Amino acid sequence: MPYPDARCPFTQTHPETRSSPLPAPARRRRTSRTAHRVAWLLAAIGCAALVAACSSGSGGGAPVQVDGSNSPASGGYRGDQLPTPVTLSATDLADSFQASTGATTTLKALQQGKLMLLYFGYTHCPDVCPTTMADLGQALRQLPIQLQTHTQVVFVTSDPQRDTPPVMKTWLNNFDGSLPTPFIGLTASLKQIDGVATSVGVPLSPPVVEPDGTVSVEHGAQTLAFQNGKAQLLWLAGTSVADYAHDITALLDASPS
Repeated sequence: MPYPDARCPFTQTHPETRSSPLPAPARRRRTSRTAHRVAWLLAAIGCAALVAACSSGSGGGAPVQVDGSNSPASGGYRGDQLPTPVTLSATDLADSFQASTGATTTLKALQQGKLMLLYFGYTHCPDVCPTTMADLGQALRQLPIQLQTHTQVVFVTSDPQRDTPPVMKTWLNNFDGSLPTPFIGLTASLKQIDGVATSVGVPLSPPVVEPDGTVSVEHGAQTLAFQNGKAQLLWLAGTSVADYAHDITALLDASPS
């Protein structure tokens, strides 16, 4: 089943050759595992029309309809606004993760008094992940310092075997330079990571070593904006720096002081 338009969520495979320090070019494929997850994601998504933008389902699994509009009627946001918020369960909020800071933390703690921008990916990704992190960093640097301070970018690895806390810290430092709130990477067991991703509608597949020695990691490419355990807005890969900056400002301006 084709997606209604190019802005719908997608699952990507980012392979690389283990013997090479540089990632190989990205390719896209659909495996049986991925097909199952895409079917699950589409089942949790409602599209208003063939030209509508799709968005991930809520934690409760209810259909979500997103019109993709940037009009004041949709809240004035440039990302995809969700009429039914995506929620993090009590377990998701309380479970401990190993952070790139070297400490343990929780998703509840990371969004305490902050706008939490949640993204799932991996550091060996050759395209979408570094581009998204770079664009978020650039967008935040355009904002007043008080808004930067109240925004926390959280990168949850989909490749925990290789993405150790030190690896993620080094990688994220490429994108959060000069920001008062450094980006934080999180790792845990694949089961725990997949549980959180599933509850917020982000498709993930475990890393797979192919017969030719490449490593494939498939993951959704949306960034969710959480406040108080709920996300009513998400951005898809390819969102512009200006749109991130606009929406982060609007979300923080609308939140209680």
